[in-house]
Parts: sequence; C-alpha cells; structure tokens
Amino acid sequence: MYNWKIIGHKKQLELIENDIKSGSIAHAYLFTGPSGIGKFSIAKMFVNILQCPNNLCNKCSTCKQLQAGSHPDTIVIKNNKASIKIEQIRDVISRLQMTKQARYKILLIKSIEKLTPEAANSLLKILEEPPADTIIIMTTGNVREILPTIISRVRLIKFNAYSQNFLKEKLKPLYPDTDDQTMEQVCSLSMGKSGKAIKLLKDSNLLASYRTMYNILCEFLKDKPLHTKFKLVEEIIADDRDTKEFLEVFTHLVRSKLHKGLNTQSLTNNKKDYYLNLLSSLERTRVLLKHNINARLALESLILKAL
Repeated sequence: MYNWKIIGHKKQLELIENDIKSGSIAHAYLFTGPSGIGKFSIAKMFVNILQCPNNLCNKCSTCKQLQAGSHPDTIVIKNNKASIKIEQIRDVISRLQMTKQARYKILLIKSIEKLTPEAANSLLKILEEPPADTIIIMTTGNVREILPTIISRVRLIKFNAYSQNFLKEKLKPLYPDTDDQTMEQVCSLSMGKSGKAIKLLKDSNLLASYRTMYNILCEFLKDKPLHTKFKLVEEIIADDRDTKEFLEVFTHLVRSKLHKGLNTQSLTNNKKDYYLNLLSSLERTRVLLKHNINARLALESLILKAL
C-alpha cells in the first residue's frame, strides 16, 4: 500500500499497514531489533502516515512540517547522549496533554533503552493512562533492557537482520554501478543490516574506515604483544565513532571466523568456545558503553578477554 523505501521487513510492514487500514491503531508501539536495520526510518514514516490528512501525500502543510521537524503535535526524542532523563519525559508528557491541532498527538522515541530508571517509570504512567488520540512509538536495539511493565503495554513488532545473500539480491539493482567485490564486502560488514549496508554504499569514507578497522582487527586476533593491543585502545577511544566501528567490525570478524570454522568443521572445541565467549564479551562491552561506563576500562577488559 505504501512505498516504505526500505529493504525487507515485509511481514512487519504488513502488520503496520493492517492496523492503519482497519483503524485499530494501538496507543503504543515498540519496534525492536539490531541497530542499522531501518526501525527508526519505518517509525518516522508511520508517524507521517498517521498525521497526514491525505494519506501521506508529501505535499500538504502537515507533510512539510513533519519533514522539517516542526509539526506541533509530533514530538521526537532522538537523543545522541548517554541517557534520556526524567526532565525530558516530564516536559513531553505536559506537551501531550495540550490541545491538539492534528489528528493525533504523537511521541516518537529512538533508543528507549537510554531512558534512566526515573524517566522509564515516568513514561510508564502515560502508557498506563494515555490521553485520548495519543500514540507513542518507540524503538530499541535491546529489548532485554526495557522494563517488562513497559513491554506489556505496547504492541511489540520485532525486526530482524537478513542473510548476506538476501542483501546482495536486493541491493544490486539499487546500486548497479557497485562492483561485485565491494558489494560482497558491504553485505558482509553490515551483518545483514540493510540500513548499515546502504550507509556503507553511500559513504565511501565510512566504508574505507570499516575496511581499515577490519584489517587492524585481523592483526589484533593474531598473537601480538599486549602493549600493542592496548595502544590500539588508546587510538580507538579518541573518537566515539571509532569505538562503535571497532565493536561492530570486531563482532563481524569474530562471527565470520566462527561460521567459517563451523562450516568447514575446522574448529577445535577450545577455539569454538573462545569465539563464543568473545562474542558475549563484545555484547557486554557494547551494553557497558551505552551506560556511559569508562570506555578505556571497558575496552581494556575486552582485550584481556580476547587474549
């Protein structure tokens, strides 16, 4: 029904469209799944469909306000900081209770795992007793960090990453000038995340950075002196973006080695356990950094586990 401009997620989009078509819009939605798969893009378009009086015409004043981020009855929290604090949620709640001009009052929150405990409890109150014609749409990359009481009061829609072959099949017609080797590498580095793959295809500098990080980490997994590995940490923590790239590419590399070893049956039990434990350590490190734990300590701890 709608051109979502997104790769995959057919079943999830059908669920959303059925809610729109049947008029059974839930008062709250939570989109879950790995980062970089298009959850927030889908959430934004869902908001636009709900608010546009002409079924997403992209021409009316409402659509133009939404595109400019100035729609008075649509509130977006896209916090790039470590946490979303209670003051922000209290301000939002007061705005949601004001008289509306549009069809709905809509609150869109990206990465609700960033809510502090106090902010999460404050949000819970409005989820329990939402004002009339109010819709709350949220996204998260880790549903395990969300209060069960919040999850129980939303319509949960799960999004998944895709296989490398699926991405290649879908991306090749969209980027016909991309050579096969680059496309193969992009689909591999994105770990099945269509949004991440598109970013890498559009940004040659980002792709070059990922390639460089991949080569560094291939050396990192070899038997290098400990001081060499700690020097790498110093270089990485100098840039928050490098920290994120480091964890993403490291995870990709470890998964690739694990899958290759399992497929060729060349992995010893010790090596298999090493890769599995390292993947768990990478996930724990990612969670610690989201909670503003000292980056140097978190990464040094990871490196010690990677020896």
